[in-house]
Amino acid sequence: MKALKIRPVFYLILLIFVQTTTVCASSFTERRNYILDYYSKTYPNAQFWGDDDIKTAMGFVLARLETKRDVKQALDMLDRMQDIPFEMFDRHQNIDAYLRFSSVYPEALKKKVRKTMTDTDYLEDGSTENHKLMFKTAGYLTALAFPDWEKSAHTKDHCRSELIKMMESFVKYGQREYDSSTYGTFYITCLLSLYDHTPDPDLKNRVQMTLEWCLLNFAPEWLNGYFIASTLREYEFACSPKMEISYPLLGWLYFGGGPNPSLEQHYKNGNIVINNEGFFVVLATISSYKLPVIIEKIALERKNAYVHKESHDMDPFCQLNYPWGFKKYTYINKHYGLTSQWDGLSLGWSGQMRRWKLVWESDAPASTFFVTHPCYYEGAAEHLRGATPREQVLQHNGTLLAMYKIESAEPHPYITGVVPVDAIKQIKEDKSGWIFFDGGSILFAVKFFHPYQWVEDRYFRTVKHKMLQCDERGTAMVLETCLPEEYNPSGSKTALDLFAENILNKTKLEYIHKTVEYREATYHSLKGDTLRIVYNYGRYINGEKVDYNQWPLISDPWMYQSVEGRFLNVTDGQNFRVYDFLNWKINAN
Repeated sequence: MKALKIRPVFYLILLIFVQTTTVCASSFTERRNYILDYYSKTYPNAQFWGDDDIKTAMGFVLARLETKRDVKQALDMLDRMQDIPFEMFDRHQNIDAYLRFSSVYPEALKKKVRKTMTDTDYLEDGSTENHKLMFKTAGYLTALAFPDWEKSAHTKDHCRSELIKMMESFVKYGQREYDSSTYGTFYITCLLSLYDHTPDPDLKNRVQMTLEWCLLNFAPEWLNGYFIASTLREYEFACSPKMEISYPLLGWLYFGGGPNPSLEQHYKNGNIVINNEGFFVVLATISSYKLPVIIEKIALERKNAYVHKESHDMDPFCQLNYPWGFKKYTYINKHYGLTSQWDGLSLGWSGQMRRWKLVWESDAPASTFFVTHPCYYEGAAEHLRGATPREQVLQHNGTLLAMYKIESAEPHPYITGVVPVDAIKQIKEDKSGWIFFDGGSILFAVKFFHPYQWVEDRYFRTVKHKMLQCDERGTAMVLETCLPEEYNPSGSKTALDLFAENILNKTKLEYIHKTVEYREATYHSLKGDTLRIVYNYGRYINGEKVDYNQWPLISDPWMYQSVEGRFLNVTDGQNFRVYDFLNWKINAN
């Protein structure tokens, strides 16, 4: 067995992540002020966004107006924005700012905002679920802001009706663009705007319950500054408190944990390489909404390992991944998380999907591992975005089994894996095909049934990754994980050595290829469990077929709700909170 020592490239981290410190803001108010302080003093980068790029620059505007710092600059930016073509992202934030701060707007700016917001057809839905939510939120709030507008009554009624339909679908069937590291933020900020501005008590109550349903989905996949979730839409997999994206940053705002994240954007050779998108979170810092303590506790209690399950895209009237939807499985164990999903035997659009990944706490700028069949959507393979139906996975706690059947016409006839160099302390390779990794806070091991090779290193968001590749079109792969504390080093043997010995002595990966159509993989795990995938047929744990038709909408040690279920029951062992989505009431102690 050969071992490879990895030397972290700390000089690169120091150059890039100058803002990140070990300081940890311990309360919502401190975290709120940290974000507002940054965006009220800095400016959008003129090379890429500029202060007239509305959806990004609005965060700088809102922070200035809220803190009363450089208000003139904020109003000047707003004035220029009204002369630029608007998108749904822009309309939502523009009308929210007007409703909060129009008392300091000059009359000329008020007229400009009115014209911009009332020149829009709010019957439009956009091309995605988050677009529709932003259109209807902006339309409803515009009707509130300008009640003498000739379309006010019709727009208000239409948007209110559509918003209620969307909220009812979310809380019974899940979301289509679930757990997006970028777009998840807009679901929350739209609901916050509605919560803050609607005078309708019934609508406000529905908004609050839907908002908390979303946050209860979010909280169990939070680990000390890391958001660990499979998702339909992920642009950047290299993400940590040092390289944040908007939805994880919103998680940090509400839940805390980990060091204060970097908010700076970074550029290399004239190209943006780190876009932390914190400007999208500013609206959440100025909302009046207060997170229930029980949700914060769920996000932070990590003494014991647990499994969290979710279903999404289950609405039979507007299903993206028909007829399967998405059934998620996330395992969190103190310092790391493994997440995956079942998405049926075929896929709808999946150009930004992340089907599974392993994430662990690290001082490195990124600490994510996964293997994937590169997606064929335009540009996806370059950034390793997206997923294909050629991969099928099965997870049980911290173990994952994957199978691949790549067709001859595929443009990428191989599978590839990413290993973040700075997050790995040691790699050991064994002649059996097992590769063992020490990530500091985690030990993990990977085995391909067929031979693998190391190919040329690649950089994602400036972070160097070693690249694994297996060229067999039909193969299987297994991943095992554990905490280093499970092994006590003795003599010259490290925890990684003992972990490796245990796996080599106790596990077995089998791959059976009987015909062109029939193939299966079976893995006997370190913990004594047996995982089995019969490709395109079934997935089994210890001989029992996994019934994805009975997958819960939400299930973990703190909460439970069935798909289409009336009640979401939440408890932390002392307190409880029951959401009744038939009568739209909350019962809590």
